[in-house]
Parts: sequence; C-alpha cells; structure tokens
Amino acid sequence: MPPLRLLVLLAIGAVACGALPVQAQTLSLAYHRGDTYRYSFHSTATQSITGGGLAIPPTDIDIVAAETVTVNSVDPNGSADLTLTLSNFTVSSGATGAILDTTKGMPDITMNITIAADGHVVSLDGKQVATGNPFLASGAGGGFFITAVLPSGAVKPGDTWTKDYTEATPGGTGGISITTHSKYLRDESLNGVRAAVLETTSNATIDLGTGGSGGLSSKGTGTSDVTSWIDPNSHRVLKSHAKQSNDGTFDFGSSINLGGLSGPISIKGTGTVDLTPA
Repeated sequence: MPPLRLLVLLAIGAVACGALPVQAQTLSLAYHRGDTYRYSFHSTATQSITGGGLAIPPTDIDIVAAETVTVNSVDPNGSADLTLTLSNFTVSSGATGAILDTTKGMPDITMNITIAADGHVVSLDGKQVATGNPFLASGAGGGFFITAVLPSGAVKPGDTWTKDYTEATPGGTGGISITTHSKYLRDESLNGVRAAVLETTSNATIDLGTGGSGGLSSKGTGTSDVTSWIDPNSHRVLKSHAKQSNDGTFDFGSSINLGGLSGPISIKGTGTVDLTPA
C-alpha cells in the first residue's frame, strides 16, 4: 500500500477511535464598544417568607421579557461596561401550583453592569457584586445576565477549574463569600456555531450587617448551577441556563421601622433563569 494512502487510513482510524488529542482553546468574553446582543429572558422562582408577623406560603413568580445588551465601553483588562434593557414583560404570580395574577405592559427596566472577561460580574449599577450570589439568580439584579465562570487559560472538554469571590459590605460589616467549581462539559452545535458548553456550580455564605446593634443584618447560604454555551470565535454568551436555591434570614433591628414588622424574617426558595437567542 502506498505510504500516503496508509497515512490517510491511519488518520481516519485514529479520529474514529478518538485517539487524536483534542486541541485546547482559550475561552473568554470579548466585547466591543457599540455591539448589541438580544436574548429572550425567562425566570421562575418559588419563595416563602416567615417570621416578623408574616407567614407567606410558597409563592410562584414567572417572568418573561426581551433583553437587549449594549456595550458602552471596554477597559484594557477586557472588563466591559454593559447596559441591560428588559422590555415586553409578562409577570405571573400566585400561590404555588395556582397562578392567580398575570401582568403585562410594565415599564422597561434598565441597569448597568460591568462584567469581566471571565464572565464574573464586577459591579451592578456601580456597586460591587460577588459573582454567584444566589439571590441574584432569581432574576433580580445581576440575575438578568448569567454566564458560567470562564477559565484563565486554555482548556479542553473534561478540564476543570475553581475560582473564589468575596464582596465586603460598604460601610457595614461582613460580606459574601463564594466558591465556584467549573467544568468544560463538551462542544455542541447551536444555531450553526460550534459552542463550548461550560458548567459552574457555586456555594455562597452570606453574613451582612449595616453596623450597630439596631441595624439591618442578613445571614444565609445559597447554591447556583449555571450552564453556558460560549462561542469561542466571537467570544460571547450564546445561551445560559441557571438553577439556584437560597435560605436566608433578615433581621431589621430596632432602628428600622417597617410599619410594625420586626425581624428575624426567613426567606427560602428556589429559582431558574434562562437566556436564549432572540
């Protein structure tokens, strides 16, 4: 058999058997000023509140909206200042298992976030945010834009990495500590793009205070699990899915008057968020 033909057959056999090494690649977000991206946003949440004179049974909240992401600027480190605009809201809510109210025609919501090249949210409306905060994954604040935490170097399917984040309480005590564990699951075709599918699980410990014995304090734990489809060529988020849980206690203290309410108040729940191409 001619050597060239033999080499071709060997190469085909190696591919079929998975013997050829998978090329590692660098996965990061790269934005450019003026770029605009559009997603369909959908979140669900089930939350219950007890204590402080309240006993609210588990309540379901379902939010559907159109999301537009506009890139305002990008700093030398690759962190991008983004404006998120959510419009065309449909909000449904009611006791768990019985949606009683649906609202449409709500005003648009606009917010600014700064997101690093590895996907973690640096700030929300100018305030520092700890990525993976489980209370954000229910659709509030940074939960409107979700992504897995991207690696610092080149990776291939099967590789894993860890990153930790902390957020101090401005003018108060304590903060939020978050540990994240990520994995490059696989490559998958999405709308004609060969996307890298990444998963990040995180655990958060929350211990916040406004200072003083009579101020607001909150303590709790939470988890989140985010899967994202990343375009390795355009360096952007194509699609994301997140699920989260939170279990926290808020104590309003004697110096805060909320019309007779007093702490501690327990808030516990679960939720999901989906960003899909629009």
